[in-house]
Amino acid sequence: MQRPTYEEIEVNTTKQGKYYKMPNAHFHNAYEIYYLLAGTRKFFIESEIYNISKGTLVLLERNVMHKTEYSSDKLGERTYVLFNDSYYRSIAEAFGENAVASCFERKVFPIPHHRRGYIESILRQLESEYNGGDEYSRRLMEIYMQELFIFLIRYDKNIVENDEHILSTGDEIIQRAARYINENYNKNISLSDTASFVGMSSTYFSKKFKDVTGFGFKEYILNIRMKKACTLLLETKLPVTEIAYETGFNDSNYFGDVFKRIKGISPLKYRKNREYI
Repeated sequence: MQRPTYEEIEVNTTKQGKYYKMPNAHFHNAYEIYYLLAGTRKFFIESEIYNISKGTLVLLERNVMHKTEYSSDKLGERTYVLFNDSYYRSIAEAFGENAVASCFERKVFPIPHHRRGYIESILRQLESEYNGGDEYSRRLMEIYMQELFIFLIRYDKNIVENDEHILSTGDEIIQRAARYINENYNKNISLSDTASFVGMSSTYFSKKFKDVTGFGFKEYILNIRMKKACTLLLETKLPVTEIAYETGFNDSNYFGDVFKRIKGISPLKYRKNREYI
């Protein structure tokens, strides 16, 4: 039996050198489980910034913009699991959509010391089966994924909130700016408007925003608008012209051109053909 394909699931553990920094923020059409085995890391997710340390697990939904970088000079190591919508649906059917969705809403799980060995064992077994690929591997991976989510759902119900992810002043300001953009993406907001909102000069804000998020200011707004537009196309029956205006595009033709350039397909075809998503 062949190894499960990337479209189904992918598991990988990687060591990364001192000061490793992801070149750009990105997003992918897969759910992600990220577990930090060593080092400390700064995580930018949509509009939020988290400082995470060894033993932290992060859940990312599909098409969520994110960027990571190590925040110390120590060597880092992480395991990630990428999986598709059918994997997600099977887990949601087994344990309830609300319970699984709640885990993804929480995003960050600092795993207690006495439970890290257990989590790391599950991830090692997942990776071993992914790389092994005999006739039992696919089923075993499904079982390990279910076991992992049972742990996370229990954790989500019983976790005590803490202040572990304290941010620097600069990061707090950029997080506030990102939240401002997410709340006002459908308006005609500019870089100078946002810089003024957080009390920075436009030049310094532009550089700082790029450094922290991995996106240029215009690129970030465009990606937020495109994500909202995709949601409206799939979850509502609003006309494309109305969706364009709802998401901050002043010209529906421009919206169509931008959408096709980014997604490789027109908004109407995107709505009609879910296999392109």
